[in-house]
Amino acid sequence: MKYSKQREALLTLLRSTRSHPSADWLYENLRKEFPNISLGTVYRNLAQLAEKRRYFKNQYLRKQRTFRRFCPPTLPFRM
Repeated sequence: MKYSKQREALLTLLRSTRSHPSADWLYENLRKEFPNISLGTVYRNLAQLAEKRRYFKNQYLRKQRTFRRFCPPTLPFRM
């Protein structure tokens, strides 16, 4: 995956939130810095990040797909 300022801003925004943001929410927030960014660019970058297992696509919430940061599975606790 090649470096881009828009993708870096998307990653920064995803890392800065504690919620599971939708692509629309990310798009609206990224437009403040990149007025010419398209919703398609946001979806395409999110799909690439999900493919690389950096972020997971969550189930639909209020008819919108949300995204969360990838967390590797934890090991079971043993005593």
